[in-house]
Amino acid sequence: MQKNRYIIGALLSMGVAVNAVQAAEFAPASVRALGMGGSSVASTNGVDASYWNPAAYGFFAENAGENDNNDMSGKDFGLDVDIGAGGYIFGPIEANRLKIQNLPDPSALTNVGTLSSSQIQDAAKIVDGLSSLDTSPMGANVFANATIGTRVSNYGLGIRQTVDLNSSIAIDATNVGFANVFTSFTAPGALLPATIAPGTINYFSQAQADGMATNLVNSGAVNSIGEANAVVIAYDAALVTSGAPVAEQQTNADAMTTIANAAGTDLTNNTTSLSLRGVAIREVGFTYGYAINEELSVGGVLKYMQADIVASDTKLFAQNAGVSFDRNNVESSSAFGLDLGVMYRIPSWQVGLTIRNLNTPKFEHSGAGTFANTPYTYQLKPQAKFGVAWIPTDTVTVEAALDLTKNKGAVASGESQYWNVGLEWDAWKVLALRAGAFQNMAQTDIGLVPTFGLGLNLWAARIDLAVAVSSKKVAFDGREVPAYAAGALALAVDF
Repeated sequence: MQKNRYIIGALLSMGVAVNAVQAAEFAPASVRALGMGGSSVASTNGVDASYWNPAAYGFFAENAGENDNNDMSGKDFGLDVDIGAGGYIFGPIEANRLKIQNLPDPSALTNVGTLSSSQIQDAAKIVDGLSSLDTSPMGANVFANATIGTRVSNYGLGIRQTVDLNSSIAIDATNVGFANVFTSFTAPGALLPATIAPGTINYFSQAQADGMATNLVNSGAVNSIGEANAVVIAYDAALVTSGAPVAEQQTNADAMTTIANAAGTDLTNNTTSLSLRGVAIREVGFTYGYAINEELSVGGVLKYMQADIVASDTKLFAQNAGVSFDRNNVESSSAFGLDLGVMYRIPSWQVGLTIRNLNTPKFEHSGAGTFANTPYTYQLKPQAKFGVAWIPTDTVTVEAALDLTKNKGAVASGESQYWNVGLEWDAWKVLALRAGAFQNMAQTDIGLVPTFGLGLNLWAARIDLAVAVSSKKVAFDGREVPAYAAGALALAVDF
């Protein structure tokens, strides 16, 4: 009987690792960029320019004199291996987890048979508990990427794997009643009293007892006043036995009223669920950049993408419901994508604009694992990002960037639109020190996210690492954790 309760609590505290958003955000998806707060559109100068701004490829191996702020003219060849991962938490997960894990097991109440007084008490607790849950969107997002890329002069080729997963809990606070619970309350006629005689009950006041019985009859939860009185007497006895504080009399009476008014609904139809929406995308991208003159360059990336999509829902309160991952819910889909970029530079200054997924690639899932087989589409909507970089010397870079588009996710709270700032000091061109920050203007779930990074230059080879941890903390599984955290590592060769 306790098993389902623990599963539910575990899902709310731990089951937030598998599920995808509908439109991926413009994430800090390379190590240098993460260290600089996700601001790399205007100052990108390596293989990762395929992601941040493919127009940079037009300046590689091209002599531009004093306009060459970050030494791109000397770069003929590059190789980059980059991995990163992170995640964030949103919504009232912890508050609902604490409520649900303390609820009785509902599966024991859906069996046909004689309803005991303890079952009546459990029924009231479940209905009252479900009715009080916060139905706001909640869940967590995890993301990861791995890239192997190379460039030769103005051309680039890369293989990229991204994982974008979102797990959310959807609360059904409507179907919280027990349509057949009280009709299964059978007892000898002598135990179906026409009235509740004074002294018959010990926990509730006479007025409370009579009021509950009246509500049960008026709502149609029971067939007669005798059954209603028997239910109230059994409920009173259960609370006395459990030692429920007298101060909670009114709360418990309200719970029985809730059950009476919810008699037309049925817990077995409750759709409170763990919803999984996930995608893993493998892409091969060809990059080309063309410098129109010493100041202006344009570039693009043509991507072939293949996605594995999962879309499934697990009812948490369905009788005999299991919680498992079914590989049959994973479906494959493919598409082409197109990214474009523009970069303009003058001495000490550079500006950049990148538009990703210009053609809106879509990946379809039949929805075989969702309620009513609802189809699911993972859609990469166009994203635009603008950046301005000040590069006073070839060892110092300061950049600010801004999402020009608001990117929507699969849940109502899954919107993102970031501003980003970052600083890099390549001390003696041996040790690159980076710092920055970003914040989501579309919502306040993660707060301000400071970032830090460093790079070690060993002649042509470079090792980079970066971390980002939000200043805002959230409650999760009984602990305070950062609302957002990410880390990345890269090994690069640059000639």
